[in-house]
Amino acid sequence: MDFVNRNVYIVLVTISMLMVTETRNDTAVRISKWLDKAVEGYISNRKTKVKFPSKRNFVDTAVMQLLEKKGVNLSKG
Repeated sequence: MDFVNRNVYIVLVTISMLMVTETRNDTAVRISKWLDKAVEGYISNRKTKVKFPSKRNFVDTAVMQLLEKKGVNLSKG
């Protein structure tokens, strides 16, 4: 019975991974651990958390502002 349960689990995990892959259109980017901790520390402040509810939101905003400052056209399309 353990063999069957294990295989069913593997199939379910595989299906869920495929579902996530098909529905997401974004790209994951790795950042350094020290930078991740610094961002987490910065957005953990209650006032900052309202403006940046997640690390991803903070990083997206910071990168967009930098690119705009450098003159990069960020319009979709």
